[in-house]
Amino acid sequence: MREFDIVVRTEDGTYNPIDEAIIESPALTRHGVQYFDMMSDGTTVLLYHITGDAAELEALLDAEESALSYDVFEIEDDGLRAHVHLTPDTMVTALIMLKNNYDLIINPPLKIDEDGGLHMSVAGDPDKIRKAAMNRPGSIDIQLEEADSEGVDMVDITTLLTDRQQEVLEVATEKGYYEIPRQATNEDIAENMDCSTSTVGEHLRKIESRIISEVGPS
Repeated sequence: MREFDIVVRTEDGTYNPIDEAIIESPALTRHGVQYFDMMSDGTTVLLYHITGDAAELEALLDAEESALSYDVFEIEDDGLRAHVHLTPDTMVTALIMLKNNYDLIINPPLKIDEDGGLHMSVAGDPDKIRKAAMNRPGSIDIQLEEADSEGVDMVDITTLLTDRQQEVLEVATEKGYYEIPRQATNEDIAENMDCSTSTVGEHLRKIESRIISEVGPS
């Protein structure tokens, strides 16, 4: 496993219709994406880092049909966060599918530069990373550069997780929790594990955090 610095670019610097509206607004500036995920129905969720006027952002999201729901909140001395639920078939969807189809780990946050370039750190098998870049949608350009640090060593998952976490991960994988679209929910896993859905959710968050912290930048 190795780590690469990747910059994704589109012709207009946007990755979904909301980006277009933000770019056109003089009161708002995108800085990055703190979190992203795809739901079982193909919709996606993004946690934006934005600076500017909160009321302007809320008005923009109200008017945007691709925003199924949203929540805007302020972070002291760090601008705004916007948690947005998006319709399917945006560029974000295509990027997430590439990540999952090629078993890649993307380490958030993803930074957005002044020209709309999306900067990210990606860990995975070098051949799969290059194949993912080759099979990207034709409307985007990907610049691929190996990170300055030495390659990330292969990690034995059994040394990172507790026995119970290994059991939860095994059940989640078998039931298709990490497939696109997802074939299982926390409730499905909880039923098999004879525990609560909240417990399953906590286990999954700790599993993902532990693995990402191991293979991500130090």
